[in-house]
Amino acid sequence: MQMSNKAGRMFFLITGFVLLIYSVLICYASISTGNFFVGHELVLAGTTLMTFSLSYLYPQFKENDERSKRIRERGMFFSYFFILGYMIILMPLLQFELVTLTGYQSVSLLAALTIITVFSSFVVLAKRY
Repeated sequence: MQMSNKAGRMFFLITGFVLLIYSVLICYASISTGNFFVGHELVLAGTTLMTFSLSYLYPQFKENDERSKRIRERGMFFSYFFILGYMIILMPLLQFELVTLTGYQSVSLLAALTIITVFSSFVVLAKRY
């Protein structure tokens, strides 16, 4: 069963708004209890950005043509270097205790940054190509 461009975009857009509401509620709950940045808040925010990006990218990615393959390929290539940069920056910050994070917080931060970087690069490259 094929989804039309409009239906596919609407699905991701509605999912994005639902995740945005959840994200805001969970961030508010974390801040109001004094436990902000447990870790999962940023992952949920990254997932929200991912669904909005997929809403924008759905028509390009649905075709699965040479252009969409190039966007994915180049996006992953550029994202690799950004993610490597995040790790290079985080390692000394954690080593010299300029920032103190638990293991869960560190992994959540890297996961959120990875999601945001990959899908933002897809959007930027979709406008470029």
